[in-house]
Amino acid sequence: AAMPLFKLRRLRWHYRSRHESLIAFSNKAFYESNLVVYPSPHRESTEFGVKFVRVPRGRFVEQRNIEEAEVVAKAIEHHVIHRPDESLGVVAMNVKQADQIERMLEHLAKQSPQLQVALDRNQSQDEPLFIKNLENVQGDERDVIYISGTYGPMEVGGSVPQRFGPINGASGWRRLNVLYTRSKKRMQVFSSFSSTDVAVTGPCNRDLQQRRAGTA
Repeated sequence: AAMPLFKLRRLRWHYRSRHESLIAFSNKAFYESNLVVYPSPHRESTEFGVKFVRVPRGRFVEQRNIEEAEVVAKAIEHHVIHRPDESLGVVAMNVKQADQIERMLEHLAKQSPQLQVALDRNQSQDEPLFIKNLENVQGDERDVIYISGTYGPMEVGGSVPQRFGPINGASGWRRLNVLYTRSKKRMQVFSSFSSTDVAVTGPCNRDLQQRRAGTA
């Protein structure tokens, strides 16, 4: 409501990102490449930057992707056990997927005392693990952010329905911008589809174009 009434003024740097790749996409897609981005000492690093995990058998059925949730939950398990000093946040595209990931993690914890101990220890940290949906992640930040792309084909090998929830809305690009700028060190995207599965032929809103770019 206030934006039309005042002259736009923008910060020129992104304080959170400790690797240039973490802000590169938003800088180009949302800030007209206007941000001052400092080059990172290591362009390729296992500790910093953007990572991608393809979930080849992921399926989006009844507003959730069980196969992808399982992969994400196992990645959380590995992280809290082997990288306890790095804070972690997990973001899914909707509430049902966030709940599914949480249930999968609880199931793994029941089978692994080591994981349960690691999760209990994690909750005492200044920045404990969170698992949230896209709508509720504004203001959060962690060393590492896992993103569950959630959407995908209804059957393995099938086409991907071009319905991406709130991202398809008029302000979907704002949600993507929030999502892509939560991590301080590393962002890992888990997806059951690739950029070629997103159709952008003909008239297309800005949000869908950025969704495709984000999975490229």
